[in-house]
Amino acid sequence: MPSAAESLIARLQADCTAAEAAERSVRASVEAQIQAAERDRAFAWRRLGALSDMARVAALESDRDVAVERQLVALFREIGWIETDLSELGEGARPLLDWLRPIAEALYAAAHPPADAEAEPSLVADPIAAFRAFEAWYEAERGTPFLQVYERYVPPTPVVEF
Repeated sequence: MPSAAESLIARLQADCTAAEAAERSVRASVEAQIQAAERDRAFAWRRLGALSDMARVAALESDRDVAVERQLVALFREIGWIETDLSELGEGARPLLDWLRPIAEALYAAAHPPADAEAEPSLVADPIAAFRAFEAWYEAERGTPFLQVYERYVPPTPVVEF
């Protein structure tokens, strides 16, 4: 039979073990929250970059079809999927273009509002909401977030002193 001191020490050690487990749980939870917040922040900045670049291109071009094409080229060049032309994407990218083209058209429509009130409105009223819907579709289809394509592995370069 354990002595009173041994029982006391055993209970205190159990308290220590429980406190350590609770601390590990809290740390893991906080770390997961920080990682989620970091990802949200990074994606928000990437979304800003993508849509603001597309909006600038849309504002510079007066022809709708050319503006839409140039916006898509700018986006895919930025993420490194093409060098000069959308034809470099191949047939597998058709669904992406189907999702992104209305967003580009909406950005063009916002940059060049029609002079007459009876002009056909854009099918996409909010390009940001449409881009977020595209992101959700992309992640459901591909299993990874679209804005993660901006993360490119750069192998470490040795530092050479001369």
